[in-house]
Amino acid sequence: MSKPVLVIGAGPVGLTMAVELARYGVPVRIVDKLPTRTMQSRALAIWPRTLELLQAAGYVEAFIANGLHAKALGIYWGNKPLARIPFKTISSCFKYVLMLPQSETERLLEEYLKTLGGTVERETELTDFVDKKDGVFCTLTHKEGESETLEAAWLIGCDGAHSFVRSQLGLAFEGNTLPVSFVLADVHVSGLSIPSDEPALFWHHDGAVMLFPISQGRYRVIADLGLAPLHMPNLEKMQAIMDQRGPGGITLSDPVWLSDFGVNERKVREYRKGRVFLAGDAVHIHSPAGGQGMNMGMQDAFNLAWKLALVEQQKVKPFLLDSYSIERSAVARQIFSDSRRMTKVVLLKSRQLQR
Repeated sequence: MSKPVLVIGAGPVGLTMAVELARYGVPVRIVDKLPTRTMQSRALAIWPRTLELLQAAGYVEAFIANGLHAKALGIYWGNKPLARIPFKTISSCFKYVLMLPQSETERLLEEYLKTLGGTVERETELTDFVDKKDGVFCTLTHKEGESETLEAAWLIGCDGAHSFVRSQLGLAFEGNTLPVSFVLADVHVSGLSIPSDEPALFWHHDGAVMLFPISQGRYRVIADLGLAPLHMPNLEKMQAIMDQRGPGGITLSDPVWLSDFGVNERKVREYRKGRVFLAGDAVHIHSPAGGQGMNMGMQDAFNLAWKLALVEQQKVKPFLLDSYSIERSAVARQIFSDSRRMTKVVLLKSRQLQR
């Protein structure tokens, strides 16, 4: 176990991978080319299964204490309630969805990694690697341009949708782009009459607008633009959409983050090639409907880490690692199907169909 496992990317997936490997006593290095972790809210929802895994690993308490517990989803047409979907029926000891900004998720994971003796090596980029039978020879380029050659036992690409690791492996990112555009805003919201701890979907003839609570008075607002081309919104645009599609009386202010996005649905067939693995957005991306993207990636990490640990400790044969791609591919296919169906529901414009 003298060779470390090298993890590329210090988002929630890479950090979960590094934490779990360190927790099992496996030497690990985690690098990221960015100078700091994200300051944006990005992925918000942590679902009960992920909370269960964090609990089993022994560090869920900090997440629970820092997040907002959403116990239901409300669906409306203007100010008229259509449905309320409670989360208390979820078969888990966690009967809620934890709303926590990705910036906080990364902070909590990084802090826990430090308690295990690990640290994120920032402004460090993987620029080349060669997979050999007994290790992966990696070239790391540091902040000032100096180069380092590292022999890693295994290489794990948690480096996002534009993954360098995936590209170097020559693996096809198969799928398509849906013909729909969205805009989002992380803003302060006032005048909202619905429960402040519940996500809400407002249907309208011109498209949906969705609100996701982040903290007291602060929400993620997402709206679909249909077939309109992607364009960066401003606060006035988001306010106009809310006035048109929402329940009325809502004021948006103090934007922290404004963005636009399209929906891609892509997946790699195999999550492993030799001593190199992929996890998270590097291996699968899909519609954000349902909020499962980060969760699926973190669960990739939980699945792979214990298997790598047992192999490194020579407690099992290496063929156990073949199960990673098989198991996680099956989960991804199910999530793709679910998120595709939920996207269609969100985009409904006929009131008759919505009913």
